[in-house]
Amino acid sequence: YRDDAGRVQRRVMRQLGNANDYTSESLERIGRQLMEIAKGPTPEPQNIREISRHNYGFPLVLHQLLRLYDLDVLLRRLGRKHNLRFSLLENLLLMLCDRFNDPLSKLGSYNLQNEYTGLSHGIGLQHIYRTLDYLAVNNDIIQTHIYNRNRNLLNYELDVVFYDVTTFYFDSEVQKEGALRQLGFGKDGKIGKTQILFSLLIDKNKVPIGFQIFKGDKYEGHTFEKAIDKLKAKYNIKRIIVVADSGMLNTDNIALFDKGGTAECFEYIVGDRIKSMSEPAIQHLTNLTNYTTVIIKDSEGKDIPLQYCTYQYKGRTVICTWSESRAKKDKAEREEKIVKAKKMLKQPSNIEKKAKRYFLKNTGQQKYELDQQKIDHQVRFDGFKAIATNVKDVTPQLALEKYKDLYKIEQSFRSFKTYFETRPMFHWTDTRIEGHIVLCYISFCMLTFLQNKCGYSEQAIRRLLSKMELSKIVQDGEVLWLRSASSDQEEHLLKTIKLKQLPTAISDATIATHLPPRL
Repeated sequence: YRDDAGRVQRRVMRQLGNANDYTSESLERIGRQLMEIAKGPTPEPQNIREISRHNYGFPLVLHQLLRLYDLDVLLRRLGRKHNLRFSLLENLLLMLCDRFNDPLSKLGSYNLQNEYTGLSHGIGLQHIYRTLDYLAVNNDIIQTHIYNRNRNLLNYELDVVFYDVTTFYFDSEVQKEGALRQLGFGKDGKIGKTQILFSLLIDKNKVPIGFQIFKGDKYEGHTFEKAIDKLKAKYNIKRIIVVADSGMLNTDNIALFDKGGTAECFEYIVGDRIKSMSEPAIQHLTNLTNYTTVIIKDSEGKDIPLQYCTYQYKGRTVICTWSESRAKKDKAEREEKIVKAKKMLKQPSNIEKKAKRYFLKNTGQQKYELDQQKIDHQVRFDGFKAIATNVKDVTPQLALEKYKDLYKIEQSFRSFKTYFETRPMFHWTDTRIEGHIVLCYISFCMLTFLQNKCGYSEQAIRRLLSKMELSKIVQDGEVLWLRSASSDQEEHLLKTIKLKQLPTAISDATIATHLPPRL
């Protein structure tokens, strides 16, 4: 066609492959497709039958991500190091596909591997489990490798890092002394289930820096020092602000940042607890006449008032905020507990284990009454929330803004738990547990990469990849592969990771050249 200036231009409407790859019958079928594009009359197809339908989106995209991260090179090298007679990459790619598509057990991955095109079929179940073992053995190597690749692929912004801990539970109540799987305080509300602790470090863009796992009965505050050691020793990070919630605030952890401590070159912004402070500090921080009001922007760009005050306490700057809406919420939650407490007083047999939680006190001989002194004490703190920092050159507004970004690590945990269904876990040895976590961590790193590059939500990515299918058809004895229709979002995703879309029709003889090579 000619453009407005009269110059001859070309536009590719659809890729159909190489004409030399097709028989005359195949070209005739392609001609019918061209007539459809041109909205012309097309003859009805004769003797055509679909043999099978396979997803190619997950293998194609995840194989490319393995290449972008150079994990294909790393795992081939590890395979040679361990003299393996099976491919770590083949097994890893299959498990990654299922994590992104529809998280399954390892047995489920083995049974349904033929649903994908672009994988090496015939993967053995024992090799899937052994791959988990080798992921565990090489956990530190893999994490360091991903960290170094992320520095190039996503340009880490490591002036601020976020740290938090969560729990992953097992569908079991049996624990073994010394093992990772232990009974402990779970964050999923699964009482009586064994669990492990999982700690994660991310940057301000949710790009993962590293993770660690601990026994399920470990106190989360005691994981902090190991995370700091990792930042300093393994990643050689010199100056950084660590942001964490109040669960990390204890005397030992704060001492890490003092002169001579493990993290003396680091700084922190952490959640603080007003209730545990001295009476002079409490009086100052709960007196609203000490507060300054400034106008800030919320997530939607609207102006909202922020009330805050600062107080120097035990070598740290405490920044406390007060919110009317938070005060109403605190009051409503307390009144709800008081209503439940009054109901419980009518059934004393149900009180013993829950009394402390519902403002009840034991007056002797298993008799209970409302603890009005405790209720009055709680009222004093309605609407107040504090953080603490040792950063010298940060304004209160900026420190609060950084702490507010801690929600990003909560989103990350949600991805692990809900999107990748990391738990409940059905592995029972420490090695298999660690291998499963490494698999989910690699999956999370790749998901984060796609989200940062494409701007799509995790569910949008899953939908796009799940719609990328190939139909294997036969007509008059000849086999042909037809690709599903492509969307603009799909094309954008592929372009972002330097991939081209498959042709609309592919002969059976050349299908292998369009799919990921054997790993």
